[in-house]
Amino acid sequence: MATEAGERAHVEKTGIVAMALPFEEAFPLFSAEGERRWVAGWDPRYLHPTEGLAREGLVFQTLKQGVGTATWIQTRHELARGIASFVYVIPDHHTAMVDVRVTPDGEGQSRASVRYRMTSLSSDADDVVRAFGEAFDDYMAHWAAAIRRHIVEGVPLGRE
Repeated sequence: MATEAGERAHVEKTGIVAMALPFEEAFPLFSAEGERRWVAGWDPRYLHPTEGLAREGLVFQTLKQGVGTATWIQTRHELARGIASFVYVIPDHHTAMVDVRVTPDGEGQSRASVRYRMTSLSSDADDVVRAFGEAFDDYMAHWAAAIRRHIVEGVPLGRE
């Protein structure tokens, strides 16, 4: 593996996703398996444990179109507090830390605070990471729309 000198692109962004679901139904949507319900094409492959239950230490992989295989590790899962954290790495491309906190927000409503910290691992990924940061608000709006569609229709929203 080649190494490059110099600081890589890095972004830190936080967004909110409002959901017309009670906490008990909303929090599971932010797990490796739960995302199948609302993320088109999301197909995690579980490495350990293979049943894919949400828990600290879960390791799984997903295909990131155009950049490679992301290896994910769930670093935190606190059901009672609505907290889930993940780290993923796409070798020689970029890495990200993702923190989600779901809280009740009125009768039958919830909101998720989503924090991304993403760093490129090569000059090839610098622009990808910067573009993610610039489009983050649109990304969160897409999440909200996809979850709304899941609630109404029970199917994931495709990415245009």
